[in-house]
Amino acid sequence: MDVFSKDELKTLVSFQEVGCICVSIYMPTYRPGRADVQQNPVRLRNLLRQAHEGLMKAGLRKPEADAYLVPAERLLDDSFFWMNMSDGLAIFLSRDYFRYYRLPVSFPEMAVTANRFHVKPLLPMLSTDGRFFVMALSQHTVRLLQCTRFGFQPLNVDGRVPKSLGEALRFDHFDRETQYHEHFGVKSLGGTAGATLTAHGPEVEDTKENLERFFFMVDRGLQRELLHNETAPLVIVSVGYLFPIYQKANTYEYLLDKEATGSPDKMTDGELHRLALGVVTPYFKKRQEEMVRRYASLTGSKQATNDIKKIVPDAYFGRVYAVFVDAAQQRWGTFDPVENKVEVHDTEKSCDVDLLDFVAAHTLAHRGEVYALPKEKFPSDAPVAAVLRY
Repeated sequence: MDVFSKDELKTLVSFQEVGCICVSIYMPTYRPGRADVQQNPVRLRNLLRQAHEGLMKAGLRKPEADAYLVPAERLLDDSFFWMNMSDGLAIFLSRDYFRYYRLPVSFPEMAVTANRFHVKPLLPMLSTDGRFFVMALSQHTVRLLQCTRFGFQPLNVDGRVPKSLGEALRFDHFDRETQYHEHFGVKSLGGTAGATLTAHGPEVEDTKENLERFFFMVDRGLQRELLHNETAPLVIVSVGYLFPIYQKANTYEYLLDKEATGSPDKMTDGELHRLALGVVTPYFKKRQEEMVRRYASLTGSKQATNDIKKIVPDAYFGRVYAVFVDAAQQRWGTFDPVENKVEVHDTEKSCDVDLLDFVAAHTLAHRGEVYALPKEKFPSDAPVAAVLRY
């Protein structure tokens, strides 16, 4: 399973080369162990056939279309690839470009050929009310899950964060210790406090200072390796006395101030997801309601608008703080960033993009907030509304 971050999204939405066709493939997948797992490569084969037809319609000759799809076709016979499925598969390829992501979202089947990558199916996973992280934290284990409301996937933390208190103190090198003491404002003890070395390795006492060292190293690894460009909330699952110690070490801005209490060592990933979902759901609801109220309070000022011709360039240049999009609608058109010109069309024309998709993707890529809402909860009569940074 793979990590899909806002950096990857930014790459996809900005990818455009003259005369280059972009192929986007989405499909639901069955996880290993399911009786119908053999349907996964069959589905991909059918979608590649559709993509091939799309490339031919776009003007490629058959040999060119065949060559375009070779990287994706190699996956059909890659047994290791199919052994590591999640709930959905997204594939993006173009001339000299190929990426795939196995994600905890069951995508609808589609193969899209256009002058840009089609990213709208990814937005619910990245939108502000659709994605979060869960970290199981104890003296003996550190596990990190990337989650949506509908699913989860474990993230590989090996070599990125210490996975136990003993491991953290065993490899607590001088540079880390120096930063630790600067962070907590205590004097260096010149060694690993609270650890008694034996022939079999350190027997580590769970003193508060040792736990602070451990959590400092965990936070440092998360920020450097996994969460440095993230804005999704992080939920901690731990026994009660550990959480305030971790809060003191934490530097991740989006750590929730309420943990999911419990001993995570024997919990399955599914149990961690369900427990954390109970904590994060009220947070999402409150945040959405606050942003709706903020939009309403700013209506009539320069910081709120539902004019799509203004929102499109504002999103592209990073001026949108939060945007609401009607998930059930599309608005076709074009945007020329050089001329700063937006055209909106009643029906889709050649080289058009879904401007709602465009706005949401660029807002997320610039660390803004995106709320995909049904019509009955929408704060405006238009299909898009934005709160601007300035």
